[in-house]
Amino acid sequence: MMPNGSYSVDTLLEFLKHAGMEGLINPAVARARRKAIERLADEMTEAERDDVRELDVDELASRFHKLEGSSIRSEALSLYAERVRMAQADFLAWNENPAGFQSVGGERRRAIPRGSLTPEREVAERITLESTENPSNIVPIALREDETVYVANLPLDLSRLEAERIARVVRAFARDDDETPPDAES
Repeated sequence: MMPNGSYSVDTLLEFLKHAGMEGLINPAVARARRKAIERLADEMTEAERDDVRELDVDELASRFHKLEGSSIRSEALSLYAERVRMAQADFLAWNENPAGFQSVGGERRRAIPRGSLTPEREVAERITLESTENPSNIVPIALREDETVYVANLPLDLSRLEAERIARVVRAFARDDDETPPDAES
């Protein structure tokens, strides 16, 4: 993806998606920024939606607070505003110099380097990154350096008994430590 001269909110959202998938911005940071923009976008004026250079994030947050009132905590609104501000700064910097782009905030790389991905794993991760329905209900669990599993749809009020039931199902997939892995028998 290269800058196309558009500074619209849609182009900003597309940039964040691309930057997260290509590693220009930490994928979790990119998703969080997208969610913040999507949450506040309804209060943007047409001019702000067409050109994010016209967007005053503090003014947008103020309008949102006046209309939403007590439906959102001030801490959450401040966090949304900061994420929109950072996304805006990164988007403008990327438009000016895509080849030399450096994110203004958020980790760019993973703390733990991982091995090369299989084509199937790469597709699975790309689908996960592209999912915008409700990625907050997917919990990644790093098993090994090159292996991550994703648990989805855990209820917020999960009881210990229910968690234990899930754990028993997962344990049924485990091999004993003295067993030879199926892929090592050749």
